[in-house]
Amino acid sequence: MVGQVSDMKQAARVTIAFLFLYSFTFMNIMRTKRKGLAKAKKQGKEFNRYTSTEMFIADRLNSNFLEWSPVFLGLLWSMASVGCLHQLFPLCAAWTYVGLRALYIFLILRYGVQTDGMNKSLWLSTFPAYFCILGMTLFVLPSLI
Repeated sequence: MVGQVSDMKQAARVTIAFLFLYSFTFMNIMRTKRKGLAKAKKQGKEFNRYTSTEMFIADRLNSNFLEWSPVFLGLLWSMASVGCLHQLFPLCAAWTYVGLRALYIFLILRYGVQTDGMNKSLWLSTFPAYFCILGMTLFVLPSLI
């Protein structure tokens, strides 16, 4: 049977973990905005989310998750549909990717985002995540051709 139940359950578990992290990015936006509003009020100023460095970081974190969601989730569910998530490599690659996304949250909140695009502090999670995506792609592609 294509797409064994265990594969679908594994994909669902990974998806739920990923969506939990993605939901955190929205909570972070709300928290950051609330802090910015309070700070501006205390200083007697008007809060502008578009000039706030903290809001830029929170928005960038959320946007990055959104940018990569279709790629990751598409690959994950493609692997589940062809029945290969019960194998060690694709399942480990999927969970590792989720773990690296959690690390990305920590790193971006700790070190911020540089506007020049050279975010070396984020490379610790970014490049290994790219390799997970590449590995998942190379693993599932033969089953889809």
